Amino acid sequence: MDQETLLETFITEATELIQELEIDVVALEDSSDDVELINRIFRAAHTIKGSGGLVGLTAISDFTHSMESVLDLVRQRELAVTGELVSVLLRAVDLLKAMIKSAATGESCFEQRELEFVLELLGQFLPEREERVDTEEMLSTKNRKETSYFEIEMKLSENLLETGTDPLMLFRELEDIGEIVDIVVDARSLPDVYNVDAHKLYLNWRLVLRTSEPFSSIENVFIFVQDDSEISITDVSCHYKDGVDLRVADMRLGEILAEKGLVVSCDIEEALSSQTRIGELLVQNGKVKEEDVKSALDKQLKSREVQKATTIRVDTDKLDKLVNLVGEMVIAVARTVQQNVYESHEGKRTTQDALDMLQRISGDLQEQVMRVRMIPVEGLFSRFHRVVRDLANAEGKHVRLLLSGTETELDKNVVEQLSDPLKHLIRNSVDHGVESPGNRRKAGKPEEAVVKLSAYQQEGNIIIEVLDDGHGIDSNAIVDKAAEKGLINQGDDLDEREIYQLMFMPGFSTAKEVTEVSGRGVGLDVVKRNIDDLKGSIEVISEIGKGTTFRIKLPLTLAIIDGMNVKVGDEAFIIPLMAIVESIRPNREAVKTVEGTGEVIDARGEYLPLVRLYNVFDIETDKTNPSEALVVIVESSQRRFGILVDDVIGQQQAVIKSLEKNFRQVEGTAGATILGDGSVSLIIDIHGLERMAFKSFKSIQVSGLEGEAA
Repeated sequence: MDQETLLETFITEATELIQELEIDVVALEDSSDDVELINRIFRAAHTIKGSGGLVGLTAISDFTHSMESVLDLVRQRELAVTGELVSVLLRAVDLLKAMIKSAATGESCFEQRELEFVLELLGQFLPEREERVDTEEMLSTKNRKETSYFEIEMKLSENLLETGTDPLMLFRELEDIGEIVDIVVDARSLPDVYNVDAHKLYLNWRLVLRTSEPFSSIENVFIFVQDDSEISITDVSCHYKDGVDLRVADMRLGEILAEKGLVVSCDIEEALSSQTRIGELLVQNGKVKEEDVKSALDKQLKSREVQKATTIRVDTDKLDKLVNLVGEMVIAVARTVQQNVYESHEGKRTTQDALDMLQRISGDLQEQVMRVRMIPVEGLFSRFHRVVRDLANAEGKHVRLLLSGTETELDKNVVEQLSDPLKHLIRNSVDHGVESPGNRRKAGKPEEAVVKLSAYQQEGNIIIEVLDDGHGIDSNAIVDKAAEKGLINQGDDLDEREIYQLMFMPGFSTAKEVTEVSGRGVGLDVVKRNIDDLKGSIEVISEIGKGTTFRIKLPLTLAIIDGMNVKVGDEAFIIPLMAIVESIRPNREAVKTVEGTGEVIDARGEYLPLVRLYNVFDIETDKTNPSEALVVIVESSQRRFGILVDDVIGQQQAVIKSLEKNFRQVEGTAGATILGDGSVSLIIDIHGLERMAFKSFKSIQVSGLEGEAA
C-alpha cells in the first residue's frame, strides 16, 4: 500500500473517529463513572496517535499523545472529570479536526498559536514536576522501580497490513517502555514463495518483555489492534530469577528447540497425537456411542464460532453510479413491459409472465440498492449534544438534549444536508425557546429544560421533530414584527399556521438584542431553504407556556420519488405524490378571479390560489377551461393551491435525473425522468413552482371574496 493510499485511509478513519470522540467527550461530563466510555475515548485518541505516526503526520501524533496522557490519568482515576476538563478536551478535539483537515487539503486550517495554547491547557492537568529533583535522582528513582516480566502472544489479524498498521511499530513501542529479552516467530502459516500475498500477514510472535511500567502501559500499545487480533499479556515474573527463565529447567531439549523455532515440531506433535483421545477411549470402552461423540464435537465447534457483522467502506461515487444504473434498468423494464402490454395477446402470455417477474426482480433490486445508501440518523443526532452544551453554558441555562428514534434510517445525502438546518433549529430552541433557570422556577418548571430531537416514519416519509418545553411562541409578537418590517399589512387576518410561516421569511427576527446566536435575522430562513432543497416541508406547533415543536417532513431518498403523471398539452409532468392532497374537476362557479391578485378555486368551501401550469411553462393546450380539465390540489410548507392540468395519467415511481448535468436548470422543476415510452417528463418542484407563481400573491380571505371577485 503506497503512502498516498495510507494517508487517504488514515484521513477517512480519523474523521470518523474524531466525530465519535467529540460525542463521547460531551457524554463524559454526565457519565464520568462510565468505564467503557472512558476506555472508548482513550482508544480513539490512541488510535489516531498511532495511525498518525505511521503515515508520517508527527504533529497530529504528538498532539494526540498529549491528549492521551490526560485521558490516561482519567482512566487511572488519578484525574477527576470536571466541566473545565471536558471544555479543554472539546477544544482539543476541535483543533484535532482542523489538523486532520489540513492533512486532507494540504492547506493550513489552524494557527500555531492555538496549538500552543491548547497544549498549555492540557498541560495544566498533568502532574507537576518538582524542579529540585535533579536528573540523577530521577534516574535512580526510576531504577528503583520494581522490574516485571510479561509474556506477550501476538496473533495479529491477517489483514492488518491493509489497515495501514505496521507490526514493527508495535515492537518499537514495546522497546520504548522496556526490553524485549526473548522473542519467538511462528512462521507455520507462511505459504511457499509462489503463493505469498504481499498484502497479508502470515507471522505470529511470542515474546517476553522486561519492564518497570505497569500492565496498563503494555495494554495501551495494542489498544488500536486488539479488536481484530488476539493479544495475550501474562505476568510471568514469578518464573524469572536474576533474569533467568526457571521454566526451562523442566523442559526437554526438543521442546526448547521447537519453541525457539530452530527445529520443526511436527514430530513432537505427531507423537503426542498418537495417544488415544478421550472420546475414542470412551467409545472403545462402550461408555458412549460414536455418533454421540461426533455430535458433541460438532456442537463444541459451532459454539466457538463467533459471528461478526462485517462492514465495508464504499466510495459514495460508486454507490451513486450503482443507483444510477439501477434507475436505468427500472426505466428499461418499465418501457419493455409497457410495449409488451400494447402488443400482448393470449399467445404471448408466457412472455408477459416473464416480464412481470423481471419487473418484480428489478423492483426488489432497486429497493436493496437504495437500502445501501440508508444510514441511521444516530450519528447526526449525537453531534448536537455538543451544540446544546456549549450554547447552554454560554447563556447560563440548564438544558438536556434527549434523542429518540435514532435507529431511523435516511438516505446518506439527506442526512448530510440535514446537519445545518437541525443545528439552526436546536440553537433556536436553546436561545429563544428555553427560559432562564430563574424564569423557569417562577413558571413552576424544573430548572433543567429539555430539548428533544426525534425521528420516525410516517406514510412513507421521515418525520424529524425538534421539541422544547420552553415558553412557546408569542404569535402577536410575530405579527407586530412582520407588520413593522412590511411583510404584512397591519390588521391582516392570518391563521396560526400563516403566522408561524412568517418566521421563515428572510431577515425576520423577534430578538430584542443582537448576540452571537440571534438577532441578525439569519437562521430560520436558511432552515426553510435547506428543507425545500431536500423536497421536504416544515411546520411549527406551539403553545404558550408549554413549548414549541418544529416538524420536518422529508422523503426517504432524493434519488427516486413516487409521483403522479399528468398531461398538459403534449407535455408530461410528474407531481410528487407526497405533496398531493386530492384531484378535482371544478364547475364553472367554483373558479373566481380576485382583482389585482389572480384566480382562486372553491375546493370544498376553502378558496385556494389556482396555478395554470400551461401559463407557467408556456405550453399550448386546448383545455384552458378548469371545468373541462382537472385541478390537482397540492400542499407546500406555506399554503395549499391548485394546479390546472389537462389530465391525470396515473401514479408511478420516477427516477430523478439532473437537468443541470445534461441540459440546464429549469426554474420550477426538480429534475426530469424517463417514462416507459422513452419520452422525458419534467418533475415539478412544488416550492419552486410556488415561488414562480406567488411572488406577489396576497392572502385571500373568504369573507371579502365576493366583493372583490370579478
